[in-house]
Amino acid sequence: EEPFELSNVLKIWVRNQLTPQQREALKMLTNGNEEGMHIIPTDTLYVTIDKEAVKQSGMMMATDTIPDRMVISLKKKGVLYKGDLMMLEMVAQCNWKRPIYVASTVGEDNYMNLGNNFVQEGLVNRITPFTTTIDGREVEGARNFDTERTYDILMNKFKFGGLDKPGLYLDETVMRMCYTHRRLFMQLALRLIQEGKNDKAEKVLAYANKQIPTYNVPVDYYGGSLDEARAWALLGKKENALKALRELWKNSEQHINWYVHLEGNRFEGAEMDINRNFYIMQQINGLSEQLDPKWMEKNIQRMNELATQFLNKGGQFMF
Repeated sequence: EEPFELSNVLKIWVRNQLTPQQREALKMLTNGNEEGMHIIPTDTLYVTIDKEAVKQSGMMMATDTIPDRMVISLKKKGVLYKGDLMMLEMVAQCNWKRPIYVASTVGEDNYMNLGNNFVQEGLVNRITPFTTTIDGREVEGARNFDTERTYDILMNKFKFGGLDKPGLYLDETVMRMCYTHRRLFMQLALRLIQEGKNDKAEKVLAYANKQIPTYNVPVDYYGGSLDEARAWALLGKKENALKALRELWKNSEQHINWYVHLEGNRFEGAEMDINRNFYIMQQINGLSEQLDPKWMEKNIQRMNELATQFLNKGGQFMF
């Protein structure tokens, strides 16, 4: 077996389950320092893959071939906490018979550098033996989004609890959840378009606007509204795309116009938000150039006016 096979590392360096001969050998390597026996002497672990188990698991095949082994990096991990060890133990023991999921909303500190092996299914990421991303970028030829399963989850399984009732009050916490779901709908639509499944993508967009309507969950950049406009544009639905872009532009313009009239510390404290909205405006202009050049020119003029006000008050651009 590979010396740094994950199961061996957990057995020897974590649980200290050694034969007398192994204990003596490790003592020699660590000069008799017992504490040294709890320091894993590598930053790269391996899991040998049972390819037949992967085929039977039901997971989406992220690449055309199943790898011989899965690589787990411990880089930047100065210490492994109980939560880290729990994740590693599950990966070592599961043999892909039961899926291991991580919520897509949690930070990377919660999943032990396993983000490079994710395949997204709805609001969760499934840990797989496939390397699908490196440093946040998709690996060429690899697939990290299961459109079929996500489509079934969103269109058939999720229930939206009456969000389509006009005048419904949504507090900040619920609103963030709604934006997360809308953003997922838009991600799915774009992925389906990439796969040439335009009919399904259009159904996804229509269903999203029915279940999470903008009269209760307003157009918002972080709610996927720019992606929605991109999807409609790719589907040839120019007016639908422009409708989303105009609402998004109006939102950012109103925010900046209010921010630049603030004074003193309040203005300084708003600089990051101002920059964020200028960035959103740039993204809108990039897309609207293909859809309505005259409207884009008008927007650029207004954006320059706001930028002048911002700079004259001592503001600085961060991008």
